[in-house]
Amino acid sequence: MNTLQMLVEIVRESRRRTSDVFPLPDIEGCIDYAITEAAEHLDAILRDNRLGDKRNRDKAHDARREWGQCGYMILSALIQMPPEAMNISYTGDESVYDMLLWLCLYQTADDETALPDALQVYVNLCNATGWDDLALMRETCAAFERKHSPETAPVEN
Repeated sequence: MNTLQMLVEIVRESRRRTSDVFPLPDIEGCIDYAITEAAEHLDAILRDNRLGDKRNRDKAHDARREWGQCGYMILSALIQMPPEAMNISYTGDESVYDMLLWLCLYQTADDETALPDALQVYVNLCNATGWDDLALMRETCAAFERKHSPETAPVEN
């Protein structure tokens, strides 16, 4: 099983554990949520890097956590697609903007290959940033499970 397939299985299992209390949006809804999480990731980076800008600073922000939530929503869309949707040929780029292009391409052109390509860019950015993609997804799933279904959430070590 490759990394992308392992990520899909992590989220599939998490979604199974929270299915009674945390509804799974349809594919298009998941993609829209992924886009908003990507924007929150950029917002966190701006807050960290542009301290002189005049803006509301009362929001807790963490670029890594927002990136995990973005991936969670991409994967929430992918678990609803047939397994052959994971057949991808694209392996380049590691930019949030490239990932957003793939997500928007799926939404506007109904190009099913764009979704796994967006996931690959997500993984590439995790690797470029030094974040372990599998560990980040496990942390993200655990956070959602603790929030929405604490009785089924895995116990932390």
